[in-house]
Amino acid sequence: MENKDESKDVLSGLAPEKKRLVEHMLSLPDSKLKIVEKAIQASQRMADNNYPFMGNFMMLEPIDSLYDFSCMMPITKDTLNPYRIVYGGVTAMLADMAMAWMLDDMIEKRDKIVTLSMNVNYHSPGRGKTLIAHCKLVQRAQNIMQASCEIVNDRNELIVTATGSFLHLVRPIKGKKP
Repeated sequence: MENKDESKDVLSGLAPEKKRLVEHMLSLPDSKLKIVEKAIQASQRMADNNYPFMGNFMMLEPIDSLYDFSCMMPITKDTLNPYRIVYGGVTAMLADMAMAWMLDDMIEKRDKIVTLSMNVNYHSPGRGKTLIAHCKLVQRAQNIMQASCEIVNDRNELIVTATGSFLHLVRPIKGKKP
């Protein structure tokens, strides 16, 4: 915006929620706007790929592998802790999301997968350019599915191993009784 009068004219036509958001973004330094842009892009990608916001925000992408499922995530500044390694919670989230994504691909589209429990073991600091999650289905019994995940970096160093138990929520077909 060239001047404050132009800013006021643009803001005056906005709904209160949008006006507050624009005012807040105008007050941010340029360095902080990148994360806002990343969030907007993640929201837009959700419409294209039907994957949850956080997976889009973390820029998860499926990749070909010999495993049941693999995906990668770039290591970016916003995933690093003060020691300049990937936050442990980010790698745990990657394992959870990758295993659930794999399982979600194995069920009917109307059904859902939710995490019941997960065990995460950290082996090395998360360093490099990307993290790659390799997942396998371990066991399936009725509505409970068990999976395992190995996360390595772009140098193939083992970062995390995880196992999880997931509940397969079977949704009945509309018009049919379960």
